[in-house]
Amino acid sequence: MVTSQKGKDGGFGRAARHFFKRTFGKKPGTIVFNTLLYLFFLLITVIMLYPFLYVLIKSLQTRELIDGESQIVLTLAAYGTVLDDSSYITAFVTTIVVLVIKVVLALLVSFMIAYPLSKHYFKGRKFYLVFLMITMLFSGGMIPNYILITQVLEWRNSYLVYIFPGLVGAYNVFVIKSFLQGIPDSLEEAALLDGANPFVILFFIYVPLSGPIMATIGLWVGVSVMNNWMSGVLYITDANKRLIQNLLRDILLTASSTDVGGWGGDSELMAMAENVKMASIVIGILPIVIMYPFVQKYFIKGMLVGSVKG
Repeated sequence: MVTSQKGKDGGFGRAARHFFKRTFGKKPGTIVFNTLLYLFFLLITVIMLYPFLYVLIKSLQTRELIDGESQIVLTLAAYGTVLDDSSYITAFVTTIVVLVIKVVLALLVSFMIAYPLSKHYFKGRKFYLVFLMITMLFSGGMIPNYILITQVLEWRNSYLVYIFPGLVGAYNVFVIKSFLQGIPDSLEEAALLDGANPFVILFFIYVPLSGPIMATIGLWVGVSVMNNWMSGVLYITDANKRLIQNLLRDILLTASSTDVGGWGGDSELMAMAENVKMASIVIGILPIVIMYPFVQKYFIKGMLVGSVKG
């Protein structure tokens, strides 16, 4: 029994030493460098996670009188208050619908533009590439965009202002084009020899192989939708058509006010102002938090390959 226990301890010790050498290295200088490197990235991780943890904890905390003393307790009351607000639910659903539609359309249109531009035999390829490059360098500005959307297209108080402006980004097209150029031409040549037409080659060869870059671009577009509060400020006056970020802005401004009347005279809700703010933020970031784990395995590969390939 003693020998067996020593054997187990010895095996554990060897595994620990192997893990330490593999992680920190063997030479003293390498061990010191890797230790400092890990501590640095650990510090960066803590700095990045702290705001999220702070908001989450604050959303669960509230003060209640227990035995005549004010104490901090954990409760989901703030989330109940937010979810009971029909305007918040409407804004949340609107944001999800807009996000899904814009991501799907952006991927479809961007891929349709990038695919022919990735082919060297495409006529006029250089002209269109220069045209796309110009759109990255120059912009009409806010005033022309405002006139175009409100007076020419007449999209004021329309959901279209969330979807079509900025639907296709030149940078996204270039990234997808670079990724497609990394796919061997021999696949297309073999398919042509087998009698496949261009649509079969596109949808059964290139589209399935483009999962990493499509997930990457989809995440970028989704984040841009969640960050787009300016469109709601400029073009939307109907409260029922606001996105979640515009409603969050109103909640934060109202909750920061000391005017109880701003909360409809509800003193209990005013006491929960900080919790309501934090709970609103937590619920508001849920779409991206939920979406990211599904695309994370493709994100790094798609971003690196699409950005490096020429």
